[in-house]
Amino acid sequence: MKQPKKPFLVILAMMMVLTFTGCTSGNGNNANQESKEDKDKVVTEQKQPSDKPTVVRFSGMSAETFNQHTSESAETSILLEYINGNLLDLIYDETSDNIKFVSNHATDLPATTDNKVWTFKLKEGLKWTDGTPITARDYEYSYQMLLDPKLTNRNAFVLFDNIPIVSANKYFKGEAKWEEVGIKAKDDLTLEIALETEMPEIDVYSVFAQGGSTSPIHKQLYEAGMKPDHSETTYGTTLEQVPSSGTYRLSEWVRDQYRVFEKNQDTPMSAVYTPDRIESRVVSESSTRMQLWEKGEIENVSISGEQFDKYGEDPRVVYTEAESVWGFYVNTESKKNPILGNNDLRKALYYGIDRDKITKGIFKTFKSAPYYISTICMVGDYSDGQRYRETEAAKANIPPGTGYEPEKAKEYFEKAYQANGNKKITIELTYFDSQETMKRTAEVAEELYENLFGKDKLDIKLRAMPPSAAYDAYRDGNFELGIGAITQNAFNPWSSMKAWRTDFPNRSHRFSSAEFDELQKRTTTGDLLLKPEERLDALVKMEKMLLDYVPQIPLFQNNNAVLFQDRMDLKGKGKYFPVIKFAPLQVNILE
Repeated sequence: MKQPKKPFLVILAMMMVLTFTGCTSGNGNNANQESKEDKDKVVTEQKQPSDKPTVVRFSGMSAETFNQHTSESAETSILLEYINGNLLDLIYDETSDNIKFVSNHATDLPATTDNKVWTFKLKEGLKWTDGTPITARDYEYSYQMLLDPKLTNRNAFVLFDNIPIVSANKYFKGEAKWEEVGIKAKDDLTLEIALETEMPEIDVYSVFAQGGSTSPIHKQLYEAGMKPDHSETTYGTTLEQVPSSGTYRLSEWVRDQYRVFEKNQDTPMSAVYTPDRIESRVVSESSTRMQLWEKGEIENVSISGEQFDKYGEDPRVVYTEAESVWGFYVNTESKKNPILGNNDLRKALYYGIDRDKITKGIFKTFKSAPYYISTICMVGDYSDGQRYRETEAAKANIPPGTGYEPEKAKEYFEKAYQANGNKKITIELTYFDSQETMKRTAEVAEELYENLFGKDKLDIKLRAMPPSAAYDAYRDGNFELGIGAITQNAFNPWSSMKAWRTDFPNRSHRFSSAEFDELQKRTTTGDLLLKPEERLDALVKMEKMLLDYVPQIPLFQNNNAVLFQDRMDLKGKGKYFPVIKFAPLQVNILE
């Protein structure tokens, strides 16, 4: 069976570094906050929401397809949310000042009596923009195609990995019949999802929310674009093949140039999302995006480096929060350089890197991270907003500050140096080429490590590779140290921990622990799923195992600063929320 070359999490991580999207709420500057409040007051007095048709203008990367079963970029995921409806949606809730799951195509949140069988009731009269009805049977067909063993869709994993639907994985592998899969349209308005194990509601809700891979597909268009051997469909690759079941429809698409989305006024979420028209330009260069923002031609722009030096104090700056932790993977099984298997050396590298020299010196806005689980990850009821990194147990896991303890690092290094026969240690460090910030990160790490441990005892050699080739090298074990990251699930950090399992496909690390593997499975498909306190304890224990072994030298979260135009009156006053970010489609647009 044909398999995707790289796991979805790795692709997303690569996209995040290429586009520099990601990171924290609030700018931590009281003077700036006071200025923003004063400015907001003035803006509110001078501008009011307009009654005219409203247009918002964004920029991003190119989209190759609008087929949600095969799309692989973070950029396309955003665009798909415009045009695709789903059973549920995730929005900003003004009453709670937090995110909230609400019904979309469904009449309400799904019902369950045992957390294994979940029943969705659909609204009557749902239609595609061409008038074709949308029923529970269309949802069943869509999921059957998503899991089809001949199509081998790269996003099929959500139905057997994110949640374990009965026999879904077996069907995807060609080992079961569709009738055995736990997805059944009981009638036109009833869809039943049966899971192999009990799951918390947040896990189920998040799979069926927003315009992702579990949105319905238009059966006639999907079949019309199918190859005779049923191995591929052209669905979603031209304007005519991009239908809409969501709040917006794609009205214009010039590949590699721009996209235009017009509002569908009679859809369930039309009253929630405020823009009447969304214009999205394809702009790859950050400097060009900055110029467009300064001319008022796009609504927001991420800033870093010199741009942050210029605008960092601007009261319109808000901060994102990344869903990944970047660092240097360590090939602890290297036959060419076996000293990498020495835990003292890895501890020396962990404590011996001044992360602020990279995050503040190179990226300006990134957050130094001596941990493995991002600050965005939640562990309590999503409605109470409890973050893993804010728990006392998680705080106790990591060293104070940014983890830079040079004296401790030197003690560990001397032990490793002696284990190497008092011979000079040479390590090759791989970084992503064609990215100046990645090159600078490698150069700064080289300088910091060699100066701390002594150039007579340590030599760091740099190797530049394209990101795709680098991840291939990590997977195949043809590296020593290498920059990289894996995107995490903000609502389910336990699931994200599968990336550290021994059996994880295309893994970039060489960490292997039967205890870790078993514990991770217990938190995602086993007896700890519905035990919040014990599940949290397990997450703490798993992170501690990683910190003790150090399969990766964690460095930073790619937290970014974003500038919005004055006309964009953000919900939550610029707070950053998991998944919905700044809720830009719920914005009050001031004219």
